[in-house]
Amino acid sequence: MSILNQASDGLFNVLIVLVRALVRFGPKSREDLILACGGAADAFDTSQLTRTLNRWTELGLFGEEDGSVIIAEPYRSALGKNADEAEARLPKVARTVALQPANNARFWESEGAKSADLSRGVAWMLAQDVYTLDVNSDRLAELEGRQLVDSGAQKIAQNNTRWNGLKTWMLYLGFARDGIQWVVDPTQALREALPEIFGSNRELSAPAFVERAAGVLPVLDGGTYRVQVEAALKESAWPRLRTGLVSSSLSRAIQRLDREGLITLSSRSDTEGVVSLTGSNARIWQDVSHVALVQTGKVR
Repeated sequence: MSILNQASDGLFNVLIVLVRALVRFGPKSREDLILACGGAADAFDTSQLTRTLNRWTELGLFGEEDGSVIIAEPYRSALGKNADEAEARLPKVARTVALQPANNARFWESEGAKSADLSRGVAWMLAQDVYTLDVNSDRLAELEGRQLVDSGAQKIAQNNTRWNGLKTWMLYLGFARDGIQWVVDPTQALREALPEIFGSNRELSAPAFVERAAGVLPVLDGGTYRVQVEAALKESAWPRLRTGLVSSSLSRAIQRLDREGLITLSSRSDTEGVVSLTGSNARIWQDVSHVALVQTGKVR
């Protein structure tokens, strides 16, 4: 099983259709769900619906109750009862499902890895210098080969199909953005994680903010999956940041959220510790001692 092999394991737009149908019509048998998603149309190939349903059932988003397909809890409550709202909330829910420890237990294995290929790929991309990274699939494969200590036993992505799948899913799940060009940027994922990161707090020390962010999104700096990927990289090909420096990907997201007015950054003398945001080649942008949440109304 793999998420990144889109031809065999489903597409995010097909996932949207399945979720919208279940939210709108409620639990249905597999056959009726496929029909509700357009399966009765002439010349309609239902294979992608079936594959996507199978994969996300294995991951735990969908379940079965009295012979009908359901959206499993707590995801059903998180998505809500309105199809449009459910579609808007689905990236966060899908991200939560994909990053669950149970779906990443066989982290470096190719068989039965569930969503580990996605987590490995996202963590690896976020670990790079996002300002110099060439996201051409051939260049990514070359960089992977240079950086991995044991490229024979460990893989980030296996071929161009998987690299393209990774970039597609990163965009949908909020770890990248598209415009003039596709770029690594976890701003959307971090934005949607702010309520979990802050909890009942209005302000956190900067080190605590980074640590809590890694707990919610374990592909970020210090997160469980990020640490596993970084441990597999050669320091000669991937310069390790010294303690206290924030990666260029997370620094980019923190800066963007500050500029949006969702958080404010400060550097005070009464500090519990400081982190340094970085740009290309680990150039320090600014030191931050505290991060405050200021506009929760904009955060979904």
